[in-house]
Amino acid sequence: MVEFSELEPTGAQSQDLGDAADYLNRGRDYISKEEYALAIADFSAAIALNPGYAIAYYCRGNTYLDIGVTGLGIADLSQAIALDPDDDFAYSDRGNAYLEIGETDLAIADFSQAIALDPDDGLAYFDRGIAYGSKGDYDLAIADFGQAIALNPDLSIADSGQAIALNPDAADTYYNRGRNHASEEKYALAIACYNQAIRLNPNDGSAYNARGQAYRALGNVAQADVDEERAAELNPELRNRR
Repeated sequence: MVEFSELEPTGAQSQDLGDAADYLNRGRDYISKEEYALAIADFSAAIALNPGYAIAYYCRGNTYLDIGVTGLGIADLSQAIALDPDDDFAYSDRGNAYLEIGETDLAIADFSQAIALDPDDGLAYFDRGIAYGSKGDYDLAIADFGQAIALNPDLSIADSGQAIALNPDAADTYYNRGRNHASEEKYALAIACYNQAIRLNPNDGSAYNARGQAYRALGNVAQADVDEERAAELNPELRNRR
C-alpha cells in the first residue's frame, strides 16, 4: 500500500488548466501512470472550479481507496452520490469500501441500491453475496451468487470461466467450479454453482451429493439430507459416501 504521507505533488505537474473537465481528464491520465498525488491534485482542482462536479468526487474517492485512505474515499463517494443519486457505480464502490472496513450492513445497503439502479449488474449481486456470506446469511448469499452467475458466468473461478463463456450450458463446468469453491470453504458460492449444474442436468447425482455436502458444511442438515438422498436415488453408489 502506498503511504498517503508520501504522496506529495512534485514539479512533474504541468501547467495550470482553466477548465474543470480538463483537470478531470488529466487526473485520469495520471491515474493510468500511477501518479496518485498528481491525480488527486487535479481532481481537487476540478472540484474547486465546479463544486457540483460529481464525477470528480467519484474519481478522487476511488483514488483515495486505491492508496488505502478509506475514510476520505468513502467521504468523496458519498458526495458523488449526493450530487448524482443515480450513479450505481458509486454505490457499488462505496459498498466495497464499507465491506473492507467491516461495515457489512452499510455495504449491503449500497449494493442493494446499485442493483435497484441496474438490475443487470452481476458484479453488484456477487459483492452483496460476499457481504451476506460474511454475516452468515448463507441463503441470501446463495441466491445472490446464483443471480450473479446467471447474469455474468465469468464472475466466479477464472480457469473455468472461459469454458462456461464458450458453452453456457456446460453442467460439468459449473459442477467443477462448485468443487473448487468448496475446496476453498466458499460453500455458499459452491452451492450457487451446483444449483446451475443441477438446473442444466437434473439427473446428475454427483451434483446433488456435492451440494448436500456443502449444505451440511453450512449447518443446513435438513437440506443436506434431501440432496444426499436424491443423489443416492440417482446413483446408488453415492449412498455409502454420506
